[in-house]
Amino acid sequence: MAEYKEKAYLLLSGGQDSFVCLSWALQRFGEIEAVSIAYNQRHVKELEYASKIATYYGIKHTIYSIGDFLSAISDSSLLNSGSHNAFHQQAKNLPASFVPNRNGLFLTIISNHAFRNKEKHIHIVTGVCETDYSGYPDCREGYIKAKETELSLGLDCTVCIHTPLMWKTKAQTFDMAAEACKLKELIEMTLSCYNGVETLHAWGRGCGECPACKLRAKGFQEYQQSLQ
Repeated sequence: MAEYKEKAYLLLSGGQDSFVCLSWALQRFGEIEAVSIAYNQRHVKELEYASKIATYYGIKHTIYSIGDFLSAISDSSLLNSGSHNAFHQQAKNLPASFVPNRNGLFLTIISNHAFRNKEKHIHIVTGVCETDYSGYPDCREGYIKAKETELSLGLDCTVCIHTPLMWKTKAQTFDMAAEACKLKELIEMTLSCYNGVETLHAWGRGCGECPACKLRAKGFQEYQQSLQ
């Protein structure tokens, strides 16, 4: 029996973390609806994987396009040319792939989507994490809790943001997929690579060189070691 009677709205990128969040949500909510965002990202190929995942699991999927909105006001290697392994132009303590307040914008979009569906208690599921992650400040628990309060006040209804991976390592996300009997699907059906490379490795698809691929490969190696 589902833990929650309400519908959950999942931010589905097509990558490893959002896939594991989908697996988590399927076990806890009576219904799941997925939302993806097209923001002129260099790795837009990920949205094809998001659509395939949604179709495979039979869930409604909406893609919102915000065009060049983020690239017009932000610098990021995910939006423009440049190395993903460099430092950010505005913050040397952050990677070049950081898109300022991207998660905040995405959470606003998906909460508006749910509000338009006349939800009185909005449940959002997102794969943000501050354990094995790239250091993005809008992935941290403090930011997510503040955003939850902001959205609840702005919509005048209760908004709950569920972050099942917040304190999980990448190895533990592989383990979560395995426990749900979805490890094969995770490896073959998701794309986390910043360069949008689809080459299949033991740990999943990707170029193997960008920060996302390195985190994923490292996590898979640690997951395999934990089984020994």
